[in-house]
Amino acid sequence: MKKLLIGLLCLVVIIGISTSCTLTPIEDVPSDDETTFKNEYESLNGERLDVSIPEKNKMKYATAEEVLALLEDGTGVIYFGFPECPWCRNMVSVLIESALDTELENILYFNALSIRDTKHLDENGTIVTDHEGSSEYYELLEKLSSVLGPYEGLNDDTIKRLYFPTVVFVKEGTIVGSHIGTLDSQSDPSIVLDTDQKEELYQIYINGIQQVLGMSCESGKTC
Repeated sequence: MKKLLIGLLCLVVIIGISTSCTLTPIEDVPSDDETTFKNEYESLNGERLDVSIPEKNKMKYATAEEVLALLEDGTGVIYFGFPECPWCRNMVSVLIESALDTELENILYFNALSIRDTKHLDENGTIVTDHEGSSEYYELLEKLSSVLGPYEGLNDDTIKRLYFPTVVFVKEGTIVGSHIGTLDSQSDPSIVLDTDQKEELYQIYINGIQQVLGMSCESGKTC
């Protein structure tokens, strides 16, 4: 009798595990990167603009080498930003929503803040480098030069700078679209984008992703 009860208990456990696996498909389980991204951004809620990041967010942490490789001959979407950035916190949920509404596999996420250079003009109008950027950063500037704006305040439009947030859309090594910042209609990043602004930004991101995927839509949010 005791052996029978043990056998029945084991059967119940096995059925429970099987049911759990059936109810939670592996593709619905967040990756480690997705979980880290969610925690990284939401941990600043209360100190910075609050954000709500879904568990499945398609963010994949990338190295500078991986980003450069994609820009060389890859296909995908790159998000340059960092969690403390108020503009980034305003747009990141919209970017994630647009990715989730498509078949895009992931978004490469790269925080380039620590490798970026800093410069200023001295009293004589000479450009002074306060902090030299890394070699990878200057490679990124070269690869992205066609879509980046000039370093503000230096009076030299030939000197480019990677500002945050920047989203780049790449297909087979060709940049097919990009978007820097949020919207011209937003002047204060401490104020959350309203519904119309979010929709406008969503359409910008969705159009870029469709370029990457080789898709087009006549209307609606999804293809």
